Amino acid sequence: MAVSPYDKERLHTRYSLDVRAKLSLEGREITVRTLDVSEGGLGLVSPVEIAEGSSYSVEFVFPTMQAVFCARVQAQSKSGFRYGFTFVEVDESNMALLRKYQRRWGIAAKEYMATEN
Repeated sequence: MAVSPYDKERLHTRYSLDVRAKLSLEGREITVRTLDVSEGGLGLVSPVEIAEGSSYSVEFVFPTMQAVFCARVQAQSKSGFRYGFTFVEVDESNMALLRKYQRRWGIAAKEYMATEN
């Protein structure tokens, strides 16, 4: 289920997430691709450079869910075109969507592992 060898050092478990997302800041929009998500933030790939420390609104839809997830994020790290963002503001309804996705992902991963053994 882990997507990183550093999961034991992290505050929150990361879950794979490959969807298109939109970063917005003062009328400027960037279409990006997510890599993973946790209760602390998300990883993504951007076609344009994003300044470390910059804040954006992010919007995307989790697979198999209809509701749009919205949050405020801040760029924390960069490696090539890959960026790490932390959540700086997530309301309770959006956090509930995230937790629902994590539960579904965890159940699917367990079922997959059971069929592999």
